[in-house]
Amino acid sequence: LATDYSDVNKPVAVDPTVFGRNYFDRASADDTETYEEAEERAQILADCAKLQELATDYSNPSKPIVVDPAVFGRCVYSDADMEEDEFADERAEILADCKALKELATDYSRPGKPIEVDPAVFGRDYFKRPSAPEFEDEEMAAICSDVSQLDERHRILADCRALKELATDYSDVNKPVVVDPAVFGRSYFNRPSADETETYEEAEERAQVLADAAKLKDLATDYSDVNKPLAVDPSLFGRGYYERDFAVETETVEEAEERAAILADAAKLKESAESYLRPEKPVAASSEVFGRNYFDRASAPEVESKEEADERARILADAAALKELATDYSRPEKPVTVDPAVFGRCYFDRPSAMEVEAEEPVDEQAELLVGDKALKNLAAAVKNAGLPGSKAIKTSSADTEVGAAKKSASSVNLFGLSEVEGM
Repeated sequence: LATDYSDVNKPVAVDPTVFGRNYFDRASADDTETYEEAEERAQILADCAKLQELATDYSNPSKPIVVDPAVFGRCVYSDADMEEDEFADERAEILADCKALKELATDYSRPGKPIEVDPAVFGRDYFKRPSAPEFEDEEMAAICSDVSQLDERHRILADCRALKELATDYSDVNKPVVVDPAVFGRSYFNRPSADETETYEEAEERAQVLADAAKLKDLATDYSDVNKPLAVDPSLFGRGYYERDFAVETETVEEAEERAAILADAAKLKESAESYLRPEKPVAASSEVFGRNYFDRASAPEVESKEEADERARILADAAALKELATDYSRPEKPVTVDPAVFGRCYFDRPSAMEVEAEEPVDEQAELLVGDKALKNLAAAVKNAGLPGSKAIKTSSADTEVGAAKKSASSVNLFGLSEVEGM
């Protein structure tokens, strides 16, 4: 069961010999709606979908228009109830005026736009046009410039300024709206041209329909997306899954405890096997567990005293010094490392040095030198004398006397010097 819940892609294995009951015909099934109610609900959902799509189209102007190639449209100008030609002419005139106003507004909003002049058009003088006021002399000009005409001129300029500002507002949508705090507005919903508002009952009905549609959408999403987490309202009270009438028989407390103990043992065995299998796995220790001292435990070996530890350290130091000394003797090429903080003493003046005998007199040294010279002369005479004992004589084992004693390996051979001394 746990594997079925954890692996949603696992195929469902059904026993062909088992017969199930119909989910919709069970005793506890909800009341099903009639065919007319189902059609009405489908119509309402279709209307809601169209309204949602229409709202999306209005809110997202950049959304591409999807056209069904199987749908055929009709021409708007070939409609049966198309208005008469006189209205068409009036419409064309209105559209032309709108186009001219749009072009004029563009000219005002873009002062850098170049002026396009038709070469076939000739201009006239503003002051000499047929509709221009007549100014015969300076007196008439002074009369025309009275206060009333000035007010009319100012009003016309104010209207032009307002039209220019309105055109700028349309052309520049990012321009902030400036509101006069002295102006009072009227309610948008209570104006005479406002659309007819729905009643309270209609509003409640619409809210109920939208709530049902939201629930149906949520239910469809739950079925289509099995990985979606369940959102439970904490204020809702449900019945016990294990206490329902058709619930499977549950195990006793003792069986549950036994199962929990077996699962805990299996988990520990699994963890122990993983620890043996992966020696590099870090050891996880609980901060709530207190350990005992390894050296103070009851089964710990007896530890040595401080005197024994000092003696052992001294012995080890002596052994290390002896090892280093032996290495120095065995490797003459090893460089001598001298501590710069150590001061040396004279080898011959140390307290443990042997006693040196006193210097010999000059006469005794002279006698010794004469004796050395005599020995050197004697050695030279012996070398040049050609003595028989100094010849190399090859002997064999047969020439040796039988009763003669065998010489020792440590005996000294004088090579004829003994014969010279006898002479």
